[in-house]
Amino acid sequence: MKIKDVKAVQDLAYCVGQWGCYLICLCIVAEEITGKEIDILKAAKYLIDNKIVDHDYQRPKAFKNSMYVFDANKVLAYLGCSGYYIDKVPQLPEGFDGKYIIRHTLEGATHFTVPDYDPMTYNKVAAEGRVTAYYLVRHRP
Repeated sequence: MKIKDVKAVQDLAYCVGQWGCYLICLCIVAEEITGKEIDILKAAKYLIDNKIVDHDYQRPKAFKNSMYVFDANKVLAYLGCSGYYIDKVPQLPEGFDGKYIIRHTLEGATHFTVPDYDPMTYNKVAAEGRVTAYYLVRHRP
């Protein structure tokens, strides 16, 4: 993807950085599964353009409030993990040794991390909130 192929590429980068924690975590998991590097901006543009992720980075900033992943399984498939799916559970199963994403919540706000990485240097929701779900990445038999 050439930079000029994206109208207002800086807006796209801002959206991913500000609201794209779940998408970033899905990309991290996909990199670990496939062993391939993922261009997060290219992935975000494709997923937004194909209505798998809801966010219009061309709207005025006053109307931007989230980067909602409609279907994490479609995101994984696009990223090269078509045999995998997300299984949301309230507690991490004892002995689970696979990949997973953690959802943190604080005062109505949500932030996603993976066990060994937070997409932000500091996030109050992750630091002070509570874990409210685990998104297990499972392989279809």
